[in-house]
Amino acid sequence: MRFLTWNIQSGGGNRIEMIVDEIAKLEPDVVGLTEVRHGNLGSLRGALHQRGYEFIETTCSTGSTNSVLIASKLPLKSIDEPVAHDPERWLPLQVAESDLHILCVHIPGGTDNKFGADGLGMSGKKRKELLWDEVIAYARRHRDQRVVLLGDFNTGLPEDAQGTPFVLSDYIRVLRLEKYVDTWRNRNPKAREYTWYTKRKNKETQTSDDYNGFRLDYIFVSPTLRDRVVDARHVHDVRINKVSDHAIVLVTSPRY
Repeated sequence: MRFLTWNIQSGGGNRIEMIVDEIAKLEPDVVGLTEVRHGNLGSLRGALHQRGYEFIETTCSTGSTNSVLIASKLPLKSIDEPVAHDPERWLPLQVAESDLHILCVHIPGGTDNKFGADGLGMSGKKRKELLWDEVIAYARRHRDQRVVLLGDFNTGLPEDAQGTPFVLSDYIRVLRLEKYVDTWRNRNPKAREYTWYTKRKNKETQTSDDYNGFRLDYIFVSPTLRDRVVDARHVHDVRINKVSDHAIVLVTSPRY
């Protein structure tokens, strides 16, 4: 069984067909997408459905708000576990007729401030803290069940960043203390790879080149699934070829 997560960058724009083609090549059973937007949600749904993903759930509504989506070849069941802040970035589901729980999440970045014209709102750091609190609470509630947490966590430990350290990186340590497994790190304990890069203009070529790398995108599994993961890898070609500005995370395990 394969799980895939990918930040598709600003809703995917005119890249939807390329995005879904890349997903289909990897043959995942469950797909968690972040930065989904309403403007081309119909074309994204349609393209996924044509490639065998009959079961699609999303938090996406009108406007250009970044949302999340889960597409699956297996039937899904909605779970009533709402959050008070940034609900469009939080999608808990269960595989129908199974005890497998899936949470797709997009944690805000530390600078993702959300203020209205009246000046009211919340800083990116506070938004990040509140949604991470919800992730930890969810992880604790379901700790003894089969759980997959996937998405863009905008967080990492020092070994997962070049340049400026992550804000609130201790949440990753808390998740580890709850015995959740960072699947990629578990399978690649000494490697240094990144799923997103800041850019810097090359004065000679006038191109925008990779500068500092960060590992933002993860698939975690609960303790009961630790030994079920047989492969975890990043697919960098999709970022290098500008299908999105993020790499894919792909995890393989025996079918549950």
